[in-house]
Amino acid sequence: MNLIGNWKGYYEYGDGYVLPQFGEKVMIFVNLQGNNDSFIGTVEEETSEHSIPLKATIKGFSQNDFISFVKTYPKIPRLKGIGSTEVIYDSGCLEIEHDGIIDSKHNAIYGSWTIIENGDIENAVYGTWLLKKLN
Repeated sequence: MNLIGNWKGYYEYGDGYVLPQFGEKVMIFVNLQGNNDSFIGTVEEETSEHSIPLKATIKGFSQNDFISFVKTYPKIPRLKGIGSTEVIYDSGCLEIEHDGIIDSKHNAIYGSWTIIENGDIENAVYGTWLLKKLN
């Protein structure tokens, strides 16, 4: 399956989040460039109370039916407090690791994402994602 092009889908907040974020889906639009083995791209999120209003970049690779990429925000978005939906920004960048499966039968890619800050796996947060090819 050709990965290059436009995709639409979502990411979902999972383990490590509390309500109101836990279980919430954020619609995303992704553009991938390059080739199937090694690609770059951009991610934009549909505006919602749970989205991050920053354009993120993607850099990744695929091999057989496996896909892996890192989504990078140009600032570090953080929730103002537990149970809050207000986002504040710290300097630096936030990298989110994504691994998944290429599903040619359904013209989709999907998997899980992980945020590990400062190498602290015990306080990592997780979620899922799914993208369907638009063209």
